[in-house]
Amino acid sequence: MHSPQPHLRPTLIRACVGRRWLRVAGTAVAVLALAASAAASAWAAGRRVPPHFMGVYWGNTAIDAPPTLQDEQWRLMARSGVESVRTVFNWAEAQPWREAPADWTRIDAVVARAAVNGLDLLAVIYPAPTWARLTTRPSAPPRDPSTLAAFMRQLIARYGPKGSFWSEHPELPRRPVRQWQIWNEPHYRNNWDVARSDPEASRQRFPQGYVRVLCGAYKAIKRADRGATVVLAGLTEDAWRYLAQIYRAGGRGCFDVVASQTFTGKPKNLLVVLENMRATMRRYRDSRRALWITETSWPAARGRARYPRGQSPFVTTDSGMAKQLRELYRLAARAVRDPQIRLGRVYWYEWSSAYRAPDWIFDYSGLLRIEPDWRFEPMPALAAYRTVARELTGRRL
Repeated sequence: MHSPQPHLRPTLIRACVGRRWLRVAGTAVAVLALAASAAASAWAAGRRVPPHFMGVYWGNTAIDAPPTLQDEQWRLMARSGVESVRTVFNWAEAQPWREAPADWTRIDAVVARAAVNGLDLLAVIYPAPTWARLTTRPSAPPRDPSTLAAFMRQLIARYGPKGSFWSEHPELPRRPVRQWQIWNEPHYRNNWDVARSDPEASRQRFPQGYVRVLCGAYKAIKRADRGATVVLAGLTEDAWRYLAQIYRAGGRGCFDVVASQTFTGKPKNLLVVLENMRATMRRYRDSRRALWITETSWPAARGRARYPRGQSPFVTTDSGMAKQLRELYRLAARAVRDPQIRLGRVYWYEWSSAYRAPDWIFDYSGLLRIEPDWRFEPMPALAAYRTVARELTGRRL
């Protein structure tokens, strides 16, 4: 549930992946690698969930923080039990001009931070740059699926197992990006905006248009990296119905993971959604695919923001958010072994947020509050996250 125009801010950060920074960071890499190896063997015995189960989303306000403060936050994520970070690799920002070389500045910095801190990445690919869009609308999908397919090949050529990024930066531990989520909530018009009045655009609407783009990206990804994982765009609300639409449009075989992004009143309601999604997968003979929650949260917006009545069930307080987070992850751990669900990961939305928006509740879902002077203040939910991370992974945090 990203902001209405996610990550389209024009200001770019100064990358912290220059040679000087990497040489400094490199002195700690060997120590980090040894610690990670020792920790992995220690976790195995007490671990109750699959690898990379504990996830968070990183983005929105946080990506404009000073680079040194972002470095600190990625270190804190690793210390707090986060194992995987979901973040947007912004196509529009990286490739604003069709013929010009891509600008990898911001993505380089994210990949470097993840590598140094031993964190897995789930890269969400969207939105389309102006030159590739079906229309001039900011949320319009790509006109031609081959444009996104070409961008995926570029991403893997840079950040995949044989990527140029790793040869350019030998000081970094190699943690290639191998998980790619194709778009975000395309059943919402503000993420997949196709004019209803244009008969020529009918093939581009959800689900048909999304499936064409998804399948094109899937083929490109697998040709470039056979071991890569392609994650379906996160589906919200009655997610199983949208999933069925994708199957009926020919989407089967074009993804490895199904993703839920449902926001609801109680954590136990998510299990019902997941059961329905798994049942839909069985109905379309696709039950072997993995199932993840790639976004969910209970924003602490009560008394702070205006919101429509329909959002009131999952709006809460600071203490309420911490309580719901604990319940969510404990239920999710049981869902891992439930044959009707078989859950693989959970990404909390989000790591940090500004707690200032007057009418957008998800600005109050961060585990940390970002102050106007860029201080990151822990909220009660951060302690709750660390607690469940210890319980479920066996890590000493």
